Amino acid sequence: MHRPLPKWIVQRPIAHRGLHSAAAGIPENSIAAFEAAAAAGYPAELDVRVTRDGFAVVFHDAALGRLTGGSGEVATVDSNQLQRLRLMGTDEPVPLLVDVLEAVAGRVPLLIEIKNEGAVGGVESATLDALAAYDGAAAVQSFHPQTLVWFARHAPERPRGLLSGDFRESEMDGEERERLRNLEYAGVADPDFIGYDVRCLPHNAVGRLRGAGTPVLGWTVRSAAQAHAARRHCDNIIFEGFAP
Repeated sequence: MHRPLPKWIVQRPIAHRGLHSAAAGIPENSIAAFEAAAAAGYPAELDVRVTRDGFAVVFHDAALGRLTGGSGEVATVDSNQLQRLRLMGTDEPVPLLVDVLEAVAGRVPLLIEIKNEGAVGGVESATLDALAAYDGAAAVQSFHPQTLVWFARHAPERPRGLLSGDFRESEMDGEERERLRNLEYAGVADPDFIGYDVRCLPHNAVGRLRGAGTPVLGWTVRSAAQAHAARRHCDNIIFEGFAP
């Protein structure tokens, strides 16, 4: 690890897509979910994509359907169109990253996942632009090794993490899946921390990096029992659906 990490990354469990709850009518990645996380004192993880007109928007899926009932993809609509949609049948709008930053206002740290399956630069630049005037604690993470390379070049002071797992839902080439699964790009990406699918732990590559001093975050933990098991292999967890 090339510089000390902020302590918050390993100190308190991190709420996955905010402290959302279907039972309470709080959708994932909504302002309400981040308000709930801040009120409970949990750092919050969130996902960022880029709109057609170049704004960083907090939204997990590439397609609009599951979360909004809309058609098409995030990358094909402008930010003003996207903000007219509502999340999961509630009154919660799709927030821009700047909206979330304004709402959280530094009360808890934010762990921002850069959702990028293609060329690097657009969503990364939009995210960095949104963060430019933000005084609160925030780190970035991504499955895309070149996203970390981009942040190392353009924002070297920003903590950054490499995400991985077994990519069981991916249609990518089998050899590339194995390279990513085995963290073979860690040398290029130079992460400050690793985020790994808890369903795939323990894993030799993760263990080697952790043994060499790189903290590991386990995602996504959904029960107290799973949290207990994950703690043997992780320094912190990203959780949802229960109170750790």
